[in-house]
Parts: sequence; structure tokens; C-alpha cells
Amino acid sequence: MGDNNTEKNKELSLKERVLRGSALTLFGFGFSRALRLGNHLILAWLLAPEIFGLMALVKVFMQGLGMFTDIGIGPSIIQSKRGHDITFLNTAWSIQVLRGAGLWLITCILAWPFSLFYGKNDPAASQLVYLLPVSGLSVLIGGFKHPVMYTLEKELKIGKITIIQIVSQLVSLATIIIWALIKPSIWALIAGSIVSAFFNVIISHTIIAKHRVRFQIEKEFLGEIISFGRWIMLSTAFTFLSNNMDKLILGKVLSLKELGIYGIATTLTKMALDIATRLGSSIMYPVYSKFQDDTKKLMSIALKSRDIVLWIGFTVSVAMAVGSPLFFQTLWDVRYQYAGVLAQWMIILMWTRILLYTMSRIPLSLGNSKSLFISNVIQTMGIFIAAGIYQFAGLPGFIVGLAIGPIAAHVYLTMILPVMRKEMLIQSSVFSVLTLIAGGAMVFFNSWLETNSSEPVWFVVVISMVILICLISLLTVYRKIKR
Repeated sequence: MGDNNTEKNKELSLKERVLRGSALTLFGFGFSRALRLGNHLILAWLLAPEIFGLMALVKVFMQGLGMFTDIGIGPSIIQSKRGHDITFLNTAWSIQVLRGAGLWLITCILAWPFSLFYGKNDPAASQLVYLLPVSGLSVLIGGFKHPVMYTLEKELKIGKITIIQIVSQLVSLATIIIWALIKPSIWALIAGSIVSAFFNVIISHTIIAKHRVRFQIEKEFLGEIISFGRWIMLSTAFTFLSNNMDKLILGKVLSLKELGIYGIATTLTKMALDIATRLGSSIMYPVYSKFQDDTKKLMSIALKSRDIVLWIGFTVSVAMAVGSPLFFQTLWDVRYQYAGVLAQWMIILMWTRILLYTMSRIPLSLGNSKSLFISNVIQTMGIFIAAGIYQFAGLPGFIVGLAIGPIAAHVYLTMILPVMRKEMLIQSSVFSVLTLIAGGAMVFFNSWLETNSSEPVWFVVVISMVILICLISLLTVYRKIKR
């Protein structure tokens, strides 16, 4: 009897921590997105679209290099039962430092051929030869970040993580805006990323960490990290390809201006995906890892957690589908107007990625990182279908084609789940149909209203629709959480 009470108390305690962590994650994400949105609005008036296009190539290069060499140090600490051992953390930190230094050297070596490749399509891209090595300093600096940040996630101490992320972003955005006001150029964006990396390292070592780390590589822990991370490295490499191959391909067929507008639309619509990603990595994955020895319990919790995240994703997706054209027409510089149309098409892709990501943490929590790698390979294959569709359907067709990959990967992961495959498939199908019907109907009505109504009436009705969607969905989420 006493054991049962203890087990129930542990579950209640875990539920409270999950709910608190979810609330803090959403607050931090919302605040972070509001800051980023304000920053983009300001920079859209200070910087030309070509600068955003050039920065898109810088980011895709740095992200690609980072993800192709990601051995899952953070997930290893979270998943391992020895993740609190100081020797384990020393080993993880040492690997992280060496990796950061290696990445910067590789960046310096590859900068010239990368700039030459894209410079043939747009001569302005030749600047990448010196932009990349400087931008790579953020990776070099970031390698020294204390691994305590991962142990905070392991313990679901989301409050501290949220505060650090918000303050870091404030420092970065302040640097970018001040630099852009003084000298509007791409260097403002690069300076912001370097300052942010340096700030995170200082904070992690001076304020958050309870103990100092030192350079130490323990053979046993090194083997554990590499064993767990080898499939993560391959998986993240294909994650990069599936999420960024579009920019690599479009960078060869679009001008930097067009690529910049496409990048702005992607940044806005990624809000829905980022919510699922943040909740998945910060809340769902650590919780799932606690039940890795009880697959039935894990799947039951996963379905309930995913239900809430999908409602939130549905809210943001439909609201964006309805409001994105009005958002760009009203607040953005005229040079970015087409981003509103692209954003509506982009929501289709983002929704399929939300479905995939909200279940991809399940096999990883069970230690099956190989299946995640295979799913990312499947997702990446959709790029080639999208490239073919682009030839006769343009950018909208290209975006819709990209959605085929996540759908196929979702089906694969569903089939390999240990239990409750049918329930997972039904859950995804119901939410997808709901999103398609609600989003499609409201977008159609929005287009009709724009054509047949005066501007003030159109504005008020669209804003009212977005608010109504959010209120209904938030009420639904609240009721599910209370249960």
C-alpha cells in the first residue's frame, strides 16, 4: 500500500513539474518570439532583403556543419542514468570543446569553395569567403558552454533555462539593432550571434554551474557517448538536409533578394514548429526517458502529452494561415509583401513536421536512435520530389512537395512504435483533418473578404477570427490539462 502511494506521489510530482515546465517553456518561447518578431520588423526597415538572403546562406552553412558533427552530447546527458556524474560531464564538455574548435577550422577551410559555388548565381554571395570564418567564431566560443545546461533539462528546471534564453536573446538583439542603426549591414546579424554565444558561456560557468568542469576524457564515458550518439550524428545530419536543403537548392536558382523573402516567410511560420520542438526537447523527451523501462506507460503519457502539443500547434498554424498576408501588408516594408503568400503555403509543410517531431522523441527515449536516423533519411528524400515539382509549379509547389517527406517519415515511425500504433495514427489523422478543414475554410473566407469588403472591415474580421481560434484552442488545452 505504501509503495502504491509513493508511486502515485511520484507521478503527481512529475505531472506538476511537467505542467510547470510546459507553461514556462511556452512563456519563454512566446516572449522570445515576440522579441524576434519585433527585431525582424525593425531590421526589415533598416536592411535590404539581399542581406537576409546572404545571412540565410551563412546560417545554413553553420547549421549544416554543426549538425553533421553532432554526436548528441546533450541528449546523452539527459538520457544516461549517469548524467549527473562529474566525470561524465567533464568528458562531455571536453568533447564539446574539441568539436567547437574543429568546426571553426573546417569553416575556415570550406569558406572559399562555398562562396565560389553560390557566387556564380549572385556575385554578392562571394562575401561568404570572409563572412563564414567570422560567423564561425560563435561555434568556437559556444563549445565552452558548461554542460550544466543539459542537466537542468534533465531535472526539468525549465525556469532557469527560460531566463537564460530570454536574457541571452535580449543581449543579442540589442547588439544587432544598435549595430544596424550605426551601420546597416550583415555584420550586425553576425555580431549578434557571436555576442550571444559568449554571453551563454559566461553565464553557464559563473551563475548556473555548481561545480567547475575541466578537460578530462574518461574512456568508459567516451564510449557511452559515442555509442549513443553515432546514430544521432547521422540522424541530425539528415535532419539538417530535410530542414535546410530547400535553401541550399533555392540559393542556386533564386536571387539573394528572393531567397531573403523566402527566409523571412520560413522564419515566421517556423513558430508553430518551434513550439513543438521546444516542448519536445525540454519537456517530453526528459519525461519519456524516465519511463524507458515501461513502454506501455511511456506510450500512454506520450499520447496525452502529444494531444496538448498538437492543439497548440493547431492554434498557431491556423492563426498564421489566416493572418500572415495581413501581417505582412500592414507592418512590413513593401519589399517583403510576397512573404505573406509564401507563409500560407509554408504552414502545410510546418504542420507535417509538427506531426513528425512530436512523436520522434519516443524511439530516442527508448535508446533507439537508429530509427530516428532512418526517419530523417526518409524525410530528406522528399527534397527531390519537391525539386521536381518546382519546375512546373514554382515556389508554392516546391513547398507542398517538401511536406511529402515528413508524412512518409511519420508513417515509418508509427509502424515501429512498441505499442499503441493505431492510437498514434488516429491522433495524427484527426488533428490533420481538423487543421485542413479549419485552416482551408478560413483562408478561403479571408480571400473572399479581402476582395469584397472595405479595408477596415476586412482588417477587423480577420483579427477577430485569429483571436477566436486562439481562445477556443486555449480553452481546449486548459480542459485537457485539468484532467
